[in-house]
Amino acid sequence: MSRVSALIRRSASGSHRVMAPWLLAMILSGASSYGIANAAASDIYQVGPQARLKIAIVEWISGTGEYKEWTALNGEYLVSQSGSISIPMIGQMQVGDKTVEEISADIGVKLKQITGLAVAPTASVEVVKYPMIYVSGAVEKPSELEFRPGLTVKQAMAMAGGRERRSSQTGDYTEAQQISYAGEISRMELQLKQLSARQARLLAELDDQPAITFPPEIKAAPQGSAVWQITKSEVDLFNARADALRQQLAAAADLEALLHNEINILDEKMSSQDEQVKIAQDELSDISKLVDTKILTTSRKTSLERIVAEMQAGKLDLVVASMQAKQKLSETERDALNLKGQRKTEAGQQLQVTESEIEDTKLKRNTTLQLLQISGASLSRSQSMKALDLQPLEYWITRKGDQADAVKVTEATELQPGDVLDVRYNISGSLDGTTVSSVDVGQSQ
Repeated sequence: MSRVSALIRRSASGSHRVMAPWLLAMILSGASSYGIANAAASDIYQVGPQARLKIAIVEWISGTGEYKEWTALNGEYLVSQSGSISIPMIGQMQVGDKTVEEISADIGVKLKQITGLAVAPTASVEVVKYPMIYVSGAVEKPSELEFRPGLTVKQAMAMAGGRERRSSQTGDYTEAQQISYAGEISRMELQLKQLSARQARLLAELDDQPAITFPPEIKAAPQGSAVWQITKSEVDLFNARADALRQQLAAAADLEALLHNEINILDEKMSSQDEQVKIAQDELSDISKLVDTKILTTSRKTSLERIVAEMQAGKLDLVVASMQAKQKLSETERDALNLKGQRKTEAGQQLQVTESEIEDTKLKRNTTLQLLQISGASLSRSQSMKALDLQPLEYWITRKGDQADAVKVTEATELQPGDVLDVRYNISGSLDGTTVSSVDVGQSQ
């Protein structure tokens, strides 16, 4: 009928367009062949909501022997949820549960009544789009599908991807994944013990303890085990770091003792130098008196003055050396304090990192444990899933809306527009006569 409408529109030349007799003959012959090809669908299908109808209306003018097309009324109409369409001049018209032939006759009758024509106009009605059909249940891709006349249940199943397929018999998890999760948890448990042992060592270093106090669960590890090896490594590291600190502090203490001795010797030298300078100055004073009385020559006084000056310069050298020794002593004492402070600083920083790693590892362990529990529950259903996949399928169709009862059909049953096809597992033999769909199975998981 779409070809009929197209030919009518191409031959028209106004709001009521006139077509030649030869064109009408060709149209009638084409419409006749089209009606034969679609007789089955037109006779069976009763128009329902969401169907799209294409309507073409023509009027026979007996005086001129020609047809006129009603272009203002021609076009496509979507059937509302209440089963009606709105046509100009006619208004709301109920078409639900009627065949296209019945709709065509109703349109002609209503137009005859409205216009007062002696002969009713001819209306052709064609379904250009049928309501969608819906496939749900145990199929790979539950979806809505385009309907076409002659569509069977088996064909709709194929369009929906066929029978649902699982990536594994246990849903999203396999035995390999469960083993992997278990191994990951064991590794994290060992890592937590290692971090706890490191934490205990760092706390002992931070508090200047003579030995490490390990948690009871680590301390009770049997000799030769992995945890025992971890504690032994931490003890060896603790002792090595403590020995290194003691050696550095002992070296600093030895250097301090040498510097103290050097300062004491320099102090004694300065005291002796002071006495010698005093003696030389007294002698210079006596010589100066003799030089004044002309008893001694001036050269003797000059020589003694030079000796006093040299002795005073030597004393200044001793003072400088003493100050340098004291400065070095102060630096050595400060280095000793820095060694202790640096050890505590490093221990504190490492302790913060270790505690952060402990919390992160605990979080990962708990997450992996939950995944292990989920995979274990999934594996426990493996046999029931295998048995379910071997069960045959059965098909149920719901028509005329959700309030209608579902009807069991076969694969060869032809579907109708708007049908809801539910594919179910036929497990009535093992579940006391109860049949479930894939939705029920998914909820039970």
